[in-house]
Amino acid sequence: MRFPQVKTLAIAIGAVTSFAAVTAFGVAPLSAPALPPSETTIESVALAPELMQADAGFVQQEKIRRGETLSSLLARLGADDPAFAAFVRRDPVARRLLELRPGRTVSAVVAEDRSLERLSYRLAGDDPDSLGRRLVIVREGAGFGAFEEAVPIERSIETRSAEIRRSLIEALDVADIPDNVVTKMADVFGTDVDLQKDLRRGDRLRVVYETLREAGSLEPPIVGKILAVQFRGGQRKLEAVWFDGGIGGGGGYYTFDGRNLARPFLASPLEFTRVSSGFTENRLHPVLRDWRAHKGVDMPAPVGTNVRVVANGTIDFVGQQRGYGNVVVVKHDGRHMTLYAHLNQFADGLQPGTPVRQGETIGTVGQTGWATGPHLHFEFHIDGQHVDPMAVVAQEPVRTLTGEDRSRFGALAGQYRARFGLLDTQMAARFE
Repeated sequence: MRFPQVKTLAIAIGAVTSFAAVTAFGVAPLSAPALPPSETTIESVALAPELMQADAGFVQQEKIRRGETLSSLLARLGADDPAFAAFVRRDPVARRLLELRPGRTVSAVVAEDRSLERLSYRLAGDDPDSLGRRLVIVREGAGFGAFEEAVPIERSIETRSAEIRRSLIEALDVADIPDNVVTKMADVFGTDVDLQKDLRRGDRLRVVYETLREAGSLEPPIVGKILAVQFRGGQRKLEAVWFDGGIGGGGGYYTFDGRNLARPFLASPLEFTRVSSGFTENRLHPVLRDWRAHKGVDMPAPVGTNVRVVANGTIDFVGQQRGYGNVVVVKHDGRHMTLYAHLNQFADGLQPGTPVRQGETIGTVGQTGWATGPHLHFEFHIDGQHVDPMAVVAQEPVRTLTGEDRSRFGALAGQYRARFGLLDTQMAARFE
């Protein structure tokens, strides 16, 4: 295995020797040719420079901080414009600036007198489907105007590989895999694997995903759709590929042999969390200090973490309940209902009868009601009876691609198999 290195070293030494010989030849005494006599030419040139008009101000960009207010944002932008602030608070379109989501970028043109000439703010959140809309507020004479505009989106494909050495978090950091990629992976595999409990040293994750960002934005890209993913742990291997078309005419995830992975319920209403208190008929209540049934699961998470509805349904209740604090109840059909308690805030526009779709945010984690720490209390009801949410699995029969769809899928799956094989080769070469 060392012979190529010796050969390379010999070639390198030869190259250096040859270069030294050429250098020695170059410094040998030679008779230099006579230089031509120098000449000086003086001409009169009429200068008529075109003066470019300066902008009305300077462009300033800032990222919104947690707890930011409109006043503090304008101060950091170097603006002092009470008329602008008043317009934002009263105009129905401009008021969207008051959302002030942490991490968003605001760009502004500030005049020399510290008045605002123009301000733009990205409206969409971390949902790829809503990316590409921007709020723009501009000075118009003695007042202001506000409107929304579309902005172009840049799309790229990322391929990552991670091997568990000590912990999943460490492996993600080493592989430069965003946390929400793992969240999406958990949704793809559902109850087939628990990415918190089931991972062991030596397990491997392979993932191909898309990233999206607004053209020219300073904000980090948003993780879009996972295109292919593979998990290997011990003797178990799970794989999934996103395929447009197919069963039902819509896109979905399939195993590499063409079986549909669609499930009626998400494995968890929170993004990638651990369960602190499981479903049990006998538990010491953390507040009342007596033993009683615990008809759900408690999922600890920081205040403000998004809570997602686990399946399509309709809002049945939004409000406060004794002990549960802020609660949302969702009816999914005639038999299934879910409850989300101790919420900090409700999503905008929720009221009884509002339809919601699987994965939609309905609130955020809090500590309202009888709670000793921030967490989500999640319940699952079937035919009016409490059931263990973690034991609910998909009851639909497995569907498989056939005919032309299977042929098209087979070609696509083959491409991702080859890509994963290349990752394995690179991983093996890294440790040799």
